[in-house]
Amino acid sequence: MTETTAVRALQIKAKSRPPLLVEYDGNEYTLPGRIPPEILTIQAQNKKPKNPAKDVQEQWQQDLGVALMDAFYAAVIPESFKAVIDLADLDVVFEHWSEHVGLGESKDSGN
Repeated sequence: MTETTAVRALQIKAKSRPPLLVEYDGNEYTLPGRIPPEILTIQAQNKKPKNPAKDVQEQWQQDLGVALMDAFYAAVIPESFKAVIDLADLDVVFEHWSEHVGLGESKDSGN
């Protein structure tokens, strides 16, 4: 007789971050409360150069920032918001959204 052992599924509680409501130029827009994978893969796709020269490091940092903002714009900003936002304001929106979703927080920080 074969003995069967019940396998219990690993239970993971999903992070519960509500969407972020942003008022811009008199209108409200809703940004998702989840971090899309496109944002998380940016740094992996843009490897830090081994060259310690300051100009090389600065160029990498600039390229990384541009790639991050591009992914944020494409994956997070709703179409209705894209139609009106001035790209000069995108960094402020990103700053508030990334704080809201905890982007860049250490997993050991307790948050």
